Parts: sequence; C-alpha cells; structure tokens
Amino acid sequence: MNIIAQYGKEIFALVVPLFTLFLNKFFKNNAKVSYGNLHEFSYLINEPLVDGNGEVVLAKQICNTKSYVFSNEGREPATMVEIIFNFPPMYINIWPSRHYEVREDADGRQVWVFDYLSPKESIRCEIMSINSNLPMLLSVRCKESIAQEITLVPQKMYPSLFIRFISFLIFLGSVSLIYFVVVSLQWLLLRTG
Repeated sequence: MNIIAQYGKEIFALVVPLFTLFLNKFFKNNAKVSYGNLHEFSYLINEPLVDGNGEVVLAKQICNTKSYVFSNEGREPATMVEIIFNFPPMYINIWPSRHYEVREDADGRQVWVFDYLSPKESIRCEIMSINSNLPMLLSVRCKESIAQEITLVPQKMYPSLFIRFISFLIFLGSVSLIYFVVVSLQWLLLRTG
C-alpha cells in the first residue's frame, strides 16, 4: 500500500499510454484482408480420355477443384489486391463477377490484380483442372498490408436469439470491466492525491 501511495501518479502515467496504445492497435481504421480455403475436392470421372486416333489414353479422369474466399474485414478499402498463383489455373470462376487484371511475372507465376475491395466485401474464387494438378496459392497482399491466412471450418448455426443474448452478456462484461478500471484509477488518484 505504501508503494501505491508513493508511486501512484507514475503508475497512472504508465497505464494511460498503454491503454491508449491498446485502443489504437485494435480499433484503428485500416484495411485488413484475409483469405482462406473453403474446400478442395477431387472427382473421379468414369469416362475414358480418348486421343484423336480413338485410343484410350486414360481409363478414368480426375477433376480437381479448390475454392478460396478473399475478404476485407477492415474499416477502410483495400486497394490493388494481388492474388499470386504458382502457375495459371486451367479454369477459374470469380464470384461475384468483377473486373480484374491478369499479369504474369518473370517466373511464369500468374498474378490477379483487383483494383478495389471495399470494407466487409468478399470475393469467392473457384479453380478447376482436369487430369492435372491445381496451382498453389503463393501469396495475397494489397497496397495497405499483407493478407492474413485464416482457417475456415464448418460451423453450427445458432439461433439469432441466442447470439443476441451472448452479445448482451459480452456488453455487460465490457461495461463492468470499464467500470472496474475507472473505479481503480479513481481510487489510485485519491489515494495518492
């Protein structure tokens, strides 16, 4: 107790910048691009691959598919979003349909460039190949930052009433935490004043 009475102002002077740093770090307006693999599947097609002479090259064919989602979870728009694949995919589908540029770097890697991804907007990308491997997604970045890879898993949907109740409990907990911090700081200032 003697330490708090003696160094209370210094402790308070240390806590306030740390609290401000915390608020700036987690509540700052910026673009935050994330991406994840929705699903990947290989279809075995029971249809032979026949060449021009009528000879069977493959008895069965394999169709590989992969689906990605790219999302801007931030509060600011992400500009010049680049999606880089190891090599060009055989077939692609972008949904919702958007304009993008396809570029190729010196090593033959394919780069898709989207001009703009607004806040809370997401894009789905489906790639497919028949009797060949799918390209690997090398990196995703935008002008503001490098995208973060997230793991997507199937999740049970809860009723909206339950989600609202949990949100209310979280709100009550955060209000209680702020009240506790204010009371503690008030006690600290009055104790050292």
